[in-house]
Amino acid sequence: MAFTHYKTLALIAFALIVASDMAAAKKCVLPVADGGDVQPSAASLIGKIVRADPGQVMLKVDGKSKPVRIMVAPDTELFTVYGGGIDAEDLAPGQHVMVWFEGCVLPKHAEPRAAVLQVCSLAAEPCPT
Repeated sequence: MAFTHYKTLALIAFALIVASDMAAAKKCVLPVADGGDVQPSAASLIGKIVRADPGQVMLKVDGKSKPVRIMVAPDTELFTVYGGGIDAEDLAPGQHVMVWFEGCVLPKHAEPRAAVLQVCSLAAEPCPT
């Protein structure tokens, strides 16, 4: 009887964990180019590019003393806040950007890879508020 009770509790605990993860995943809404009907989640990071290299950018983020390295993969969505798509080669120092990661959180134990990188302006202008 105790074994069955233990299995039932274990299954309930597992279901709660899975449901919690699914609920957290549903709360993250990535922006899409040219807008959409759904309001995106807040950006994971907002900062200014201090260095742009193939496959990565270094961002100066308010509240952090060191720049944050962000991986820009081939599947990273790149566009301006006005919706137009851009190429990774267009990323340059001085540009203000907003970054979203999968799950909308900065990964703690993996290299941060942008799911979406939105440039506020190809010129060095701050993001609209």
